[in-house]
Amino acid sequence: MRENIDTSQTRELEPAEGSLFAWPQFDLEYTVEPHEDAADLYTFYTRGATDEDIITGWVSATEDSVVDITAIR
Repeated sequence: MRENIDTSQTRELEPAEGSLFAWPQFDLEYTVEPHEDAADLYTFYTRGATDEDIITGWVSATEDSVVDITAIR
């Protein structure tokens, strides 16, 4: 006769740092450059970055590419 073995899987509420399941956290600021004839342009950079850091450490995306993170989480 087989013993009753609990095979239910459990997951930690907060995945360990470095885990493939961990949600990345970013401390970012952004500016919006409005355009009348095209989608607005969002430029993201690290919070507290100096002007010199912003020149080399930024990423831009059009408004239609930006998604509210809470909507997909």
